Amino acid sequence: MIKLSKPVQLLQWGEGTNTTNQRWIEVGKGRIAGKPRREDGITDVVIVLDGSLNKIDAKRETDFVKIMQQGEGMTPRADRWGEVAMGTLKSVSSSGGQTLVTIAVKAATKVGP
Repeated sequence: MIKLSKPVQLLQWGEGTNTTNQRWIEVGKGRIAGKPRREDGITDVVIVLDGSLNKIDAKRETDFVKIMQQGEGMTPRADRWGEVAMGTLKSVSSSGGQTLVTIAVKAATKVGP
């Protein structure tokens, strides 16, 4: 479940030669802006980043991004980061000195306070 009050980490699928040596790499940290919007079964999550988005490979057509939150997901301890959603990078924009990232999540997503 995505908790609106908790900070988030964004992870992007890393570079590798096969699936055994690829890894998820952090590309940004921030917080969720407002409430995610659902339209046609796709949930758009807008995240305000503390800094800029550090994309790994700008040439990729589709950027898969994991949204992680502390104490959520399938992790047993409150200090660990757990996956709460996975989607594609829809847009990145700068507004008033902040970086806004919109992620389109196609899977069913629960949102809580």
